[in-house]
Amino acid sequence: MNATVTALIQHLQTRGTSTVALLTDANVAALYPHYWDALEEHFSLLRLVVPAGESSKSLQQAERIWRQLLEAQCEKDLFILNFGGGMVCDLGGFVAATYKRGVPFANCPTTLLAMIDAAIGGKNGIDMLSVKNCIGTIRQPDVVLPDDISLLQTLPEKELRSGFGELIKYALIGSRELFDQIANVKQLRPQDIRPEWIAHCAEMKRDIVKRDPEDRALRHLLNFGHTFGHALESLLAEAGRPVSHGEAVALGVFFESRLSARHNVLSQNELACIENLITRHYPIPDLSANEVDKAMDYMLQDKKNRNGEINITLLKSIGDAQPDFYVEADECAQVLKK
Repeated sequence: MNATVTALIQHLQTRGTSTVALLTDANVAALYPHYWDALEEHFSLLRLVVPAGESSKSLQQAERIWRQLLEAQCEKDLFILNFGGGMVCDLGGFVAATYKRGVPFANCPTTLLAMIDAAIGGKNGIDMLSVKNCIGTIRQPDVVLPDDISLLQTLPEKELRSGFGELIKYALIGSRELFDQIANVKQLRPQDIRPEWIAHCAEMKRDIVKRDPEDRALRHLLNFGHTFGHALESLLAEAGRPVSHGEAVALGVFFESRLSARHNVLSQNELACIENLITRHYPIPDLSANEVDKAMDYMLQDKKNRNGEINITLLKSIGDAQPDFYVEADECAQVLKK
């Protein structure tokens, strides 16, 4: 039995849990079919598997899980264990926050993106009408289990790129030292991801969330790259050229850095450093005029917007960001066209 499983069993026994619902996706279930077998020696275990991919972050899948929990007669002493990447953590947290008005849950992240971002902070949600995370809750997990770095060894390169996109974001909003380290990464392989990078990002997010748990102000720093990124993620999926969430964030960082330079808050030299890192690992999409218009439609749906203006986190310098900067839609469109 590994340390992660042991830690969870001890936690559940301390809180008097009797029933555990293990939620994962089909890919993770196939890779680690026996990872949690030891739970069955101590608890009634219900295994729930959803299809892999962003499309499972839907009301249909949430309803399917609620139905399975009801049919299994799960009560308020239920504990939900989300074992997977960002999609599983988002979906499972949303289900836990809403089933019988809320039951406790834990996140056990299996991807780089989940370890540094999605598993932490208590933002849970689903997508609707191709709009990212437009339905959701803020409910903190009962526990985020210790990162099992060995799980990264099975990640395909696309998933590593996804997590690396969020890692770039964290470096840019809070650590010049971290940015200088990752700027030297030539290719993305599991062995090239340092555990201290993961720990640094996770601690940065925990600190920000602790200081702004309800997402009122400071936590908006974490939105850097997401305003453009969410719009591009939705647009490219609709266009049949899908990218992962973290890849979309990297693209969002690219365009929001350009917008920062346009407002003369980021130097051209630092913009060049950022663009060099991102273009080394991520192809920048060439958008048609029609696609730019569609991207703007998605951006105008962003939940952070106010009075028809788009809320952006701008970069003042590498390691220092400014949240809640409002810009006109036309200006964002010009950056996408550039």
